[in-house]
Amino acid sequence: MKNILLASLAATACAFSFSAQAATFTYIDYGFGTIDPDYSTSSDDFSSLSGAFELPNGVFIAAESTEYGNLDVTAIGAGVYTPVGRASSLFGSLQLVQADWGNNNDESGYRFTAGLRSSLADRLEIEGKIKYDDVYTETDSSFAVALRYYVTKNFSVGANYDIAEFNGNDQNAMFASLRLAL
Repeated sequence: MKNILLASLAATACAFSFSAQAATFTYIDYGFGTIDPDYSTSSDDFSSLSGAFELPNGVFIAAESTEYGNLDVTAIGAGVYTPVGRASSLFGSLQLVQADWGNNNDESGYRFTAGLRSSLADRLEIEGKIKYDDVYTETDSSFAVALRYYVTKNFSVGANYDIAEFNGNDQNAMFASLRLAL
């Protein structure tokens, strides 16, 4: 009986691995973890809810709401992507950004993002992106990297590292994410 159960579990895992793909730009993603801000000696909470909706001809609409401790950032915009090789996509987006430090300290501007998503294996995807934010009087550049493991064709868990700078303050985040690709 144990052998039948183990064989069934192995067959299920193999079936999932043969059908998983990591290429869609239509998804909902929830991230949660901690940040190490410049302005504090202790870690703070990080949470993010983002999503994208793929349109025809490599165009997508993207939205994101992120909380870096005291800082709330909301971004919405559009982007384009193009396949590069058999298992990668190069993408870029332009978003309007609203940043709120609290105490009526709101600023708005724009963000340009350029990145690459690539499937390393059937169920493993890596994503790297560079973000350029023009929100406060200073312009800021950021870098983010994510490694996602697709448990099923449409659901992945990820490990993420995001180095963000807003108004001269570093917001280095390490967080886990759950993504549902639609």
